[in-house]
Amino acid sequence: MSQADKEKWDARYRDGAYATRNYPSPFLVQALNLIGTLPVNGRALDLACGAGRNAMYLASCGYQVDAVDISETALALGADMARQAGLSSIRWHAHDLDGPLPGTLNGFHLISVLRYLNLSIIPSLVERLIPGAFLIVEVHLQSDEAVSGPGGTRFRAAPGELRESASNLEVIEYFEGLVDEPDGSRAAVARLIGQSKAD
Repeated sequence: MSQADKEKWDARYRDGAYATRNYPSPFLVQALNLIGTLPVNGRALDLACGAGRNAMYLASCGYQVDAVDISETALALGADMARQAGLSSIRWHAHDLDGPLPGTLNGFHLISVLRYLNLSIIPSLVERLIPGAFLIVEVHLQSDEAVSGPGGTRFRAAPGELRESASNLEVIEYFEGLVDEPDGSRAAVARLIGQSKAD
């Protein structure tokens, strides 16, 4: 992203644009229920984490979490909320996801990418999973319906695009369609739960 994009996201979080979203993604909750028991000291990576609502949920479930976002303002908000909640197992990383992730971010039992469209990174994320680990992705989907989320198609996946990007995973669950949002609106989304191949 450009410096202007970074400043835009910093401004949004500074202005409290997402302050009411203090609950985890319903899809993440559903996915963790499906996956079942996590390994002791399991490691999770939450990309485009914003102020960390999903990272904090993962930490509350027992994961050691690396949370990554371009907005330092969002990360500072998340770190403060995590401290107040007594969640000390989250490491916060300011990073532009248009560039490659640091090599130290590797060996994960779970990676989540929720409502962030950059499908070109999916193959590299699969390489950061240990054998048998899980990738959880939800993106806005192109739709002719009146739905919430970004306008136009720039930040929306085409039908089938998410599944195609994860061709080197075993797909546990895949969905495309309309879902009800916690605020009462409707969203068009593509959802994937994939598992890396065991050795």
